[in-house]
Amino acid sequence: MQFDGDVLTIGLDMSMEEIREFEQFVRPRLEYLETIEIEEGTLLRSSALLALLVSLKRTRNDVKIPFLDQGFITSGVYGTLHWMGHD
Repeated sequence: MQFDGDVLTIGLDMSMEEIREFEQFVRPRLEYLETIEIEEGTLLRSSALLALLVSLKRTRNDVKIPFLDQGFITSGVYGTLHWMGHD
């Protein structure tokens, strides 16, 4: 996880403990974040991270999470993952 100004870069390969630490780190800083980017080459390890990112997006709709906004993740191992959000 790298925090550079108003951009936070995370890996998709976080363990459950890392996801908990990420949530504790990001919740108090959410109003200052502009963008949450994903590290290239990391593989999705847990759907809990996706659930947390969706929750953050719903809490503050104007935060940019590019891969969520696109609606898919492309991975060499998994192929292309598509999802649809329900409002």
